[in-house]
Amino acid sequence: MYETNKKRLLYSLFENNKDETYLATDLVDNLSDDMNKATIYRQLKKLEEKNLIRKTFNEKKNSYEYQYAQKCSEHLHLKCAGCGKNIHLSCSEANSFVKHIMDNHGFIINQYSSSILGLCKECNKQ
Repeated sequence: MYETNKKRLLYSLFENNKDETYLATDLVDNLSDDMNKATIYRQLKKLEEKNLIRKTFNEKKNSYEYQYAQKCSEHLHLKCAGCGKNIHLSCSEANSFVKHIMDNHGFIINQYSSSILGLCKECNKQ
């Protein structure tokens, strides 16, 4: 992959904040001193195509958001219906569930794009 300073800057933001999600508009607002809007969108697309970040739709914000893809094809994801947070679910019990679905129901779950909808700890307290 051809590396540029701008791509490294954007990717390092995701890499250093692995559990955070970002709207493209937030990235444009926060990185506008370092790169223009078109460059940010172009770099997001390239990072997504390389599976370095994942793109999901946030229904509450009616917009796509981006998150670091830490081996996302190897685990499920939790999506908070309250705040919209995406949580990587790397857990042996979840892996057993995925295996059970495949072995007993013949269904292969696309873990990269999977999300189980519910409420995170913070939203559940409210």
